[in-house]
Amino acid sequence: MLRSFSLSVGVFLLLSPCVLAAIGQAEGFSINAFNMVQRVGGAGWAESGNMVMFGHGQRAYATGTAAIQREAGILIQGARVVGIGGETTVLQNASVSGLQGQIVSSQIPGTQVQGQSLTVGLNNGVLKAGGIGGAVGAQGFVGAQSQFMATPNGTVANYQAVGVAQLATVSGGPGSNVEVNNTLDIAIGQGQIINSGTVPP
Repeated sequence: MLRSFSLSVGVFLLLSPCVLAAIGQAEGFSINAFNMVQRVGGAGWAESGNMVMFGHGQRAYATGTAAIQREAGILIQGARVVGIGGETTVLQNASVSGLQGQIVSSQIPGTQVQGQSLTVGLNNGVLKAGGIGGAVGAQGFVGAQSQFMATPNGTVANYQAVGVAQLATVSGGPGSNVEVNNTLDIAIGQGQIINSGTVPP
């Protein structure tokens, strides 16, 4: 809901005839990661992992006006299975996305609009069925967003960060069946609208 609200306000301000001189910028990211490790029958082990790091930023300046925003984060997935006979499996899914935007108008003194949203979804499944062995799966995400705007009438700033992690381990003797499923979902967002002036006649 914050995404549509922020973008709608931004479009309105940009198209308004009273706001012909304005700074507007937006940035976003999306990560979808899948990691699976499986061992069936016989004796052996396997491991796998993913790591994604990102960072970007925007800056825009006009006379007496500035708009700055940044995003950064890291996603890590890791899994290992080992055993004799039976089955050991780790299945991981991760989805992370973020969006932020800013509008600063120099035609309406003090008008500043900005908003940001960040969502994280993690699923971690670990299975040991029959045989002898075990499996371990871990994944996590750490990320942050920041925004800053300034006009002659003042400044506004937004900042938000999130850090999440999942860990599951299973092991067992002959013929045992063990399973763990972790699910985690987070959504955070915030926005600001400030208008400390009026349109001159």
